[in-house]
Amino acid sequence: MALSLAALVPSVDHVRRSFFSYGVFVFVLALWRYAASDVFDPYKCGSLLATGEWLDDVPGTKGPSNWQPPGCIFHKYNAKEASQCLRNQHVLFAGDSTVRQLFWQTVKTLDPSVSETAEKHSDIRFVKDGLNVEFLWDPYLNSTVLPRLTTCGKGKETLPNAYVVLGGGLWFARYLGDNGVNLWKENIDKVIESVRACPEYYHLPFLLPVTVPHWDKLDVSRSATILHEEIKYMNDYLKWASQQSNVIVPSALNEMMTKSATASDDSGIHATQNVAKAKADVLLNMRCNQQVMKATGYPMDKTCCYQYPGPNFTQWVILLVTLIVMPTLYIKSSGMLSTPRMWSEGASGNALVTAGFIFATTLTYSYIADRTSLFNKASKQFFSSEFTILTVATAVVGLLTIRRSDSEQGFMGRDQSNEWKGWMQVMILIYHITGASKVLPIYKLIRVMVAAYLFMTGYGHTTYFYKKKDFSLKRVASVLVRLNMLSCALAYIMDTDYLFYYFAPLSSFWFLVVYFTMKFQAQYNDDLKFLCSKITISAIGMYFVVSLEGALDIVWYILQRFFFVTWDLREWRFRVILDIWIVYVGMFGAILAIKIHEYKFLSHPSWPTVRVGALAGSVVALFLYRVLMSIWSSKQDYNAYHPYISVLPIVGFLFLRNATHTLRNVYSTAFAWVGTCSLETFTLQFHIWMAADTHGILEVISSRHRVLNLLITTPLFLYLSSVTADATGKLTAVLINGMKRPSPKPAPEPPTAVLLPVTEVGVNDEKNSLPQALSLQAEDEQHAASGDLISVGPGSPRVATVPESDATQASEPDSTPHTQPDASSTQRDLEKGDAFGTTADQSDENAQMTSFAAKVAAHPVVEGVWLQMGDMKTRLLTLLLLMWAINVGCAFERA
Repeated sequence: MALSLAALVPSVDHVRRSFFSYGVFVFVLALWRYAASDVFDPYKCGSLLATGEWLDDVPGTKGPSNWQPPGCIFHKYNAKEASQCLRNQHVLFAGDSTVRQLFWQTVKTLDPSVSETAEKHSDIRFVKDGLNVEFLWDPYLNSTVLPRLTTCGKGKETLPNAYVVLGGGLWFARYLGDNGVNLWKENIDKVIESVRACPEYYHLPFLLPVTVPHWDKLDVSRSATILHEEIKYMNDYLKWASQQSNVIVPSALNEMMTKSATASDDSGIHATQNVAKAKADVLLNMRCNQQVMKATGYPMDKTCCYQYPGPNFTQWVILLVTLIVMPTLYIKSSGMLSTPRMWSEGASGNALVTAGFIFATTLTYSYIADRTSLFNKASKQFFSSEFTILTVATAVVGLLTIRRSDSEQGFMGRDQSNEWKGWMQVMILIYHITGASKVLPIYKLIRVMVAAYLFMTGYGHTTYFYKKKDFSLKRVASVLVRLNMLSCALAYIMDTDYLFYYFAPLSSFWFLVVYFTMKFQAQYNDDLKFLCSKITISAIGMYFVVSLEGALDIVWYILQRFFFVTWDLREWRFRVILDIWIVYVGMFGAILAIKIHEYKFLSHPSWPTVRVGALAGSVVALFLYRVLMSIWSSKQDYNAYHPYISVLPIVGFLFLRNATHTLRNVYSTAFAWVGTCSLETFTLQFHIWMAADTHGILEVISSRHRVLNLLITTPLFLYLSSVTADATGKLTAVLINGMKRPSPKPAPEPPTAVLLPVTEVGVNDEKNSLPQALSLQAEDEQHAASGDLISVGPGSPRVATVPESDATQASEPDSTPHTQPDASSTQRDLEKGDAFGTTADQSDENAQMTSFAAKVAAHPVVEGVWLQMGDMKTRLLTLLLLMWAINVGCAFERA
C-alpha cells in the first residue's frame, strides 16, 4: 500500500515532543560537561591560568592577539576598566626583562600615551591619578626583592597591593653555569616562604613560569647556555611549589609563547606586543573581572575567573513562576501526566497556559544559558572561510526550498516579505556569530539589511493606516505589546535594559512616528498633496528633534527621574539617525503603490515603458551603491552617508524582486519561516545562541569543537524562537482583547443567495459571514470603483464585469504586473504591519483573537482574576504600574 505524503509530515504535537526531548538532551549534555570538567573550577580561574589557544594565529603576521582559555571569554582590558580596578592600589613587578615587559604592557594599558624611556637594568615607577605601578630590576630575586618580601613591605608602601608579579630563571641558566638551577631553586624557596608569611600584603602573588624561548630564534651564546632540560625542570618545580603554597603560577603565559610561531620577537625570548598585551591581560582578568563586572553590570563579557551573581528578587519571581507555577497549571489544566498528552495543546484544553509556559521557559533557558556557569562561553573570531561556508549553506537551503505561493501574490506580497525578512535575518545571525563586524564591506551590507527592515515598517504601517483608517488605542496597543513583550521580559530576567535589544524599541519608535503622522488630520489623507506634505514635515521635524540636543534629553531625564531607567541616549540617537530617512521612503513608497492602483496606472498604455525604465533604474541604483560603498574606508565615514544612500539598494532590489509574475509568485519556504519569527530570532540570539550579551558564543561542549557546538545550539535556538513568537502573539491577544465566554451559536439557517454591492463585501463587514465573499474579497474590491454587483451564494456562480484592460493584462503575465493580484496584495498582503510580522489586518486579527480568547476563557483560575481587571486600558495600566514598581525595586536593590 502506498504511503500518502501527508502521513510523512510530522504533527505539531510530534514536533513539540521531539524538540522538548532535544532540549532535555542539550541540558543533560551541558550538565555532563560541567560535572566532568568544571565542577572543581566553576568560575574558570584555573582555565584562565593554565592553558588556552590562539584563535587568530596566522603565519606571517605580527603575532596573534585573540587568546581563548577553555570555556570562558578572555577580556582585553582598556584604560578605563584597568584604572577602575587598580586605582588607589599598588602593583609590584620584580624580576628580569620578561617581567619588565609585563610591567610596561600593564602601564600602557593604564595610559596608552606612556613610552618606554627608562634604562633597561633599573627600577621604574609609574604614578598617575591614584595609579601606582612599580618595577624592581632583580633578575636573581635576591637583592632588592627579598628585603621587601621579608619585611612584608613595611616602611615602603601605604597602599594595599592589587597583586604582586615575580619572575626569573633565564639569568640563572645563562650566567651561573651548572649550579644555576640549584641557586634558582634556593631563591624561589625563599620567595615562596616570604609570600606565605605575609598573606595580607601579598594579595594574588603571581610567580611567573620561566619563559620557554623559541629555540630556533636564539643567538649562539644563548642557545649554548639556555638548555631545554633546565627550563623544563624549573617550570615543573614551580607547578609543584604552587600546589604546596599560596603562590599562583600562570602557566598560560608560556602556553601563549609555545602555541604560536609568531609569538616572540627576534630575540626568541620576549613576546611580540600583541602577545605581551595578552599576558598582561591574564593577570588583569584574574584580579579585576569580578570587581569591574560588579560595577558595570552587563554586558557580562568577562567570564574568566568570574562568579555570576545570584538571582535578584525579580529574577527569583520569574524563575519560580517558570519552574513551579506554570508547570503546575499546565499539568492541572491537561489532567494528564503522560508525556504524549502533556505536551499537546489540544489535550490541555487551555492555550493560554501553554503559551505562558513556553514564554516563561524561554526566559528561564536564557537566564541559565547566559547568567550561570552551566554553559561555556567562548570568544568570537572572524574567519572568512567560516562566513562563506555558512552563507553558502544557508543559500543552498533557501534555493532547495523554493516553492510557488499558494495564492496569487502582488507587489511585495506576504510570502515574499516573509522571505525577505527571513534571509536578511539569517545573514544578520551569521554576521553576529562569526564576528564579522570588523569587516567593513560586510558591515555595510548588514546596515542596509537593517534599513530594509525599517523600510518595510514604514511601508506596511502606512498602507494599513491609509486603507483601514484604524487609529484606535487597541490597534496601537496590540502592535506595541506584540513588539515589546519579549524584549521587556528579557530586560528583567537578564538584568539588562530595554534599549539593549535595540530593534524592538526602534521598530516601536518608528511605528509611533508613522501612527501620529498618519493620524494628524487623518480626514484629509485622501488629498495627495496634503498627505505628502505632512510626511515631509514629519521627516524634517523628526531629524531636528533627534539630532539636536534638547527634546530627547528632557525625555531621558524624565525617564530616569521618575521611572528609574538609565538608557544610553547617545546610543539611541545614533541608532535613530543612522536610518532616519528610510522609514519615510517606505511611507512614500506605500502611498505610491496605493495611488498606482487607485488611478489604474497599470492599465495605462505607457505602463510597460515605465516598468522597463524602473527596472533599468534599479540596476543603475545597485551599481551606484556599489561604487559609493567603495569610497568610504571606515565605519564612521560610511555611517555619515548611510542614511542618504541606503535607499538605492533597497528600492533597486525591491523592483527587481517583483520584476515578473513568476518572481512575485515564488519564494523560499525556509527563509519565509524564519521571517515569521524574525523578531524573536533577533532578540533571543543575544542569550541562547550567542553568549555574554552577544560578545561571545554559547557552548555546550568543549571550546575545541566550535562547529559542533553551533550545530547543537542552532536547532533549539530556532525552534524556541518560533514557538515563542506564537506564544507572544497569543499572550498579546489575551492582554488586548481580554477573555469573554463566547455566546452560544444559533442553529444554522439555510443559506440563500444574496446580491450585494462589491463595496459592502469585505473582511470588515461583520454582517456578512459568507465564506465565498471573504475568499473573493480582494478581487471584489478591485471593481468597487465601477460599482459592479456580485451574486454570492452557495453554489451560485460569481458574476462580475471585468474591465477589458484587466483581461488584456491577465493574458500577459510577464509583460506587466497584474492589476488583480496587485489589488489582492494591497488589501491583504501589504497590510501586515511592521517588519517583524506583526499582523496589521485588524479584522483578521480580531477574529483570531476572539477564537483564542474563547479557548482560554474556560480556565477558572485565570478567568477569576483576569475578568475582574475590566477593559483593555485597565489591563495595560496595571501592567505599566507593575513594571514601574519593579524598576523602583531594582533601583533600590542596586543602591
